[in-house]
Amino acid sequence: MGLDLEKLAEALDTTPQGPWARPVRLAHETAVAAGVAAIIAATEPGWPPPVAHGLAIIVWTLAVVFAVEYVLRLAIAPWAHWAHRNEPWRARWHWAVNFAGIVDLAGVYPLVTLALGVTPEKAQLWGAMWLLKLVPYAPGLDLVGRVLKNARRTLMGLLLGFVMVLVVAATLEYVFEGTAQPQTFGSVPRALWWGVSTLTTVGYGDEVPVTLLGRVLAGMVMLCGIGVCALWTAILVAGFSYEIRRSEFLRTWEFVARVPYFQNQNAAVIAEAAQMLRSSDVIAGEAIVRRGEPGDCMYFIVTGQVSVELKPQPRILGPGDFFGEMALITGEARTATAIALTNCELLHLDLADFLHLEARHPDLAKIIEAEAKRRREEPVRASL
Repeated sequence: MGLDLEKLAEALDTTPQGPWARPVRLAHETAVAAGVAAIIAATEPGWPPPVAHGLAIIVWTLAVVFAVEYVLRLAIAPWAHWAHRNEPWRARWHWAVNFAGIVDLAGVYPLVTLALGVTPEKAQLWGAMWLLKLVPYAPGLDLVGRVLKNARRTLMGLLLGFVMVLVVAATLEYVFEGTAQPQTFGSVPRALWWGVSTLTTVGYGDEVPVTLLGRVLAGMVMLCGIGVCALWTAILVAGFSYEIRRSEFLRTWEFVARVPYFQNQNAAVIAEAAQMLRSSDVIAGEAIVRRGEPGDCMYFIVTGQVSVELKPQPRILGPGDFFGEMALITGEARTATAIALTNCELLHLDLADFLHLEARHPDLAKIIEAEAKRRREEPVRASL
């Protein structure tokens, strides 16, 4: 039984390293899309009975499938990469109360509500929670989570300030407008709706002060709302910018460390190079540089193969090779065209950064120049 569960855990592994990760992801996305579409369509009145019955079959079939999947994932939790094999029940409990388990539990909501006595038409609406099952496949949401986590203290402080302004504004508006508009501002709770819509700059217009002091206060609240929204935006933009730069730096660092010409360098040199180098993905058949173009950068190949179109025969370059350095060293135009034979991951170094790197790290520059000299002396010139 243990061996069967271990194989099942391998088959249901949704991490990128899982052998069935892509098929499982495609099945999830297709099932969720079909189920949510059927739920939405079922709320439209006037369907012929066969169509309405078919939509209900789709929804409840998927509800049963997702419930079975939840039970299976709970059973295979001890074989997850993070679990302790000698504590199966603790692993299952950890998975059940973790975000992944709560997300998968969303697949069971329609059946749970149906068992609690809710009508099938209302119970199946809980199937909209199936959209949560797509969260693990959205790396952008993970980025949002990191940004909110890093900025939580600042955001909570700003939220506290928002609440303080809201309560004070609603209280004062109750004092100024309570007599003139008792239905709208006759109590602080009633005035809070006006405060929320005004501070968030929505301003529906359904509640408008009519007294002089009420309008003056409303103008001040509007200005405070603009300021609060601007601060929230600035904090989130700064957080997203930092996380994107951090992710790009880590990705570039990984690429740089895999290039042989940087492997013998210390961490400081790799970090400096990682800040200068820019990663790019090239699809098979795309021309990276063309003969006659001005040479403003050189390229390092991380993965893939590149064909340098030279005569009498092209030169094939692979991971760890670089090209385009001659245009930087001599200042001449490109002398050959480079075409990606396969999908490639490249790092390119601009002329200004090359000169800076050459000045700060002569030993690294000597490696590049020595390789360029070797290529010049070959019968088949492979420089660009």
